[in-house]
Amino acid sequence: MSVSSPPGAVVIGGVGEGLGFALSARFARAGHPVVMLARTQDKLDRFADAIRGEGGTATGLATDVRDEAKMIAAFQQAAGRYGVLAAAIFNAGANHRKPVLEITGDVFEKVWRLACFGAFVFGREAARHMVPHGAGTILFTGATASVRGGAQFAAFAAAKFGVRAIAQSMARELGPKGIHVASVIIDGGIDMPAIHRRYAAAGKTAPPDGLLNPAAIAETYFQIHAQHRSAWTMETEIRPYCEPF
Repeated sequence: MSVSSPPGAVVIGGVGEGLGFALSARFARAGHPVVMLARTQDKLDRFADAIRGEGGTATGLATDVRDEAKMIAAFQQAAGRYGVLAAAIFNAGANHRKPVLEITGDVFEKVWRLACFGAFVFGREAARHMVPHGAGTILFTGATASVRGGAQFAAFAAAKFGVRAIAQSMARELGPKGIHVASVIIDGGIDMPAIHRRYAAAGKTAPPDGLLNPAAIAETYFQIHAQHRSAWTMETEIRPYCEPF
């Protein structure tokens, strides 16, 4: 009887207390070693400890997704440690909101570099490690701004539109090579401490189930990863029941 190979590693860029950690925990529960990327090592260490406490395998690499050389090194380190990469998820992005007359060129470029340029380099490096094996999943976190440029969101929408374009181009180019590329458009607020602080500061509370549960979102990502290649999703939208669209 042959022994099956262990699940490949999953690299997640932009891991925070909400969706990033939920994604890491979900893939770790499925047996995947998880490599988490963010700028703060202490935060990553806490997340890794929590996942290991539940029996998973996780490590955190402090890096900046805006830095091409650091991203290349992070993927090389992940592949060198775990071998095959099963999935890579780009979850970074700056939800920048400001009137267009107040957005400086430097700020516009910073928002673009984090959310769009970072996504390109992340996806490219993931593909470089997956294409030789003919398998893998690359997922990009989108937002309402991926499909609709709202007032005061010019910089953020430009970046998120760009990420969506990158994902579509990669899906068409890499799909025939066995790489599943998809966007998950998150149309609504994610239930995490930061958004509750904003509600409290405004004297408001969220409606019941009015915020997206991070674990529920993570389950959608995992199910996309698990899809049979005869029925791949290229883009999906998720939102709370009360979110207008």
